[in-house]
Amino acid sequence: MKRAIEGLLIAIAVALLPLMLARAADTSAQEKGAIAEATKYFDRANKFVEAGSLPRAKQEYEKAIKLYPKYLDAYYNLGVVCEKLGQKGGAIDQYKHYLEIKADDADVWNQIGVLYDETGSKMEARNAYGKALAINPKYGRAHNNLGVLLKEEGDLKGAEQHLTAFVKLEEEAGRQNGDAYYSLGILYLQESRDKDAKQLLQKAIDIDPSVPHYNNAMGDTYLVEKRPDLSIVYYQKAIEKDPNYVLAYSGLGDAYGQLKERAKALSSYRKALELRPDYALVYYKLGLFYEDTNSAEAIKNFEKYLQSGRTVEYRDEVAAKIEALKLSSTKP
Repeated sequence: MKRAIEGLLIAIAVALLPLMLARAADTSAQEKGAIAEATKYFDRANKFVEAGSLPRAKQEYEKAIKLYPKYLDAYYNLGVVCEKLGQKGGAIDQYKHYLEIKADDADVWNQIGVLYDETGSKMEARNAYGKALAINPKYGRAHNNLGVLLKEEGDLKGAEQHLTAFVKLEEEAGRQNGDAYYSLGILYLQESRDKDAKQLLQKAIDIDPSVPHYNNAMGDTYLVEKRPDLSIVYYQKAIEKDPNYVLAYSGLGDAYGQLKERAKALSSYRKALELRPDYALVYYKLGLFYEDTNSAEAIKNFEKYLQSGRTVEYRDEVAAKIEALKLSSTKP
């Protein structure tokens, strides 16, 4: 699941000069003049944002900052614009400038964590989430983001601590948050706590039955329980809500495989690869699918798995299987 990101919206309300001056009450006349001029560029940038012209908005925010390097709102808005332009490194830089002026903003620390997380800088992401929580220990989204990151890194105990905190905070606030139940449910599934996982995932589905990944996860719980008929029900619900939901097609292939319906299993796996040709795990599943019936196809898919360019969990196992299949195919 994509991490829940606290929405950082661009403050497009006009930044009035008195507000800027209030933040710099002891400024000189020269500084006040710089603030007034910078505010013109800031307001112009906001209008470009409203018009959807983000590159022009970026230029205007940069002009505002050049005129007044302490312009807090300009750094913030520029960071958001960089995000929207796909310039994650630039966004991180602008948020850091913002935090040099206002270091106690938990929202911005959390957002920096998200950006580091998305760019693979996991240590920096952990540190940023930690700083957000040090400022606000009841910041649910930061608990969620840190919990998901720790789960991915294999620290299930730490992940459970933060994901449980997220659920508790949402419930105490009276919020019906399916994502909170989903994240903790997925962790329980990974820990083989199938019953607990199912209870949480059902809560998520009860809140919003239209969310594909809630249904897909419930399908996974039934697959683990070797109840493929029920898995299929939930995988199909996920696909009904999102016809391009790749994970559901992969799970559907597994479910049909458990039912020995090989044609349907193969069709599901192929659909998953049609939607996502680099889906390494499906190549692994296809290798297993063909292993006992078609050595050439099994080898081809196992090799595609190894060549996927991604970190592959079963590398050693697959390498051994390829070697064994090649040896068996050369025997008289």
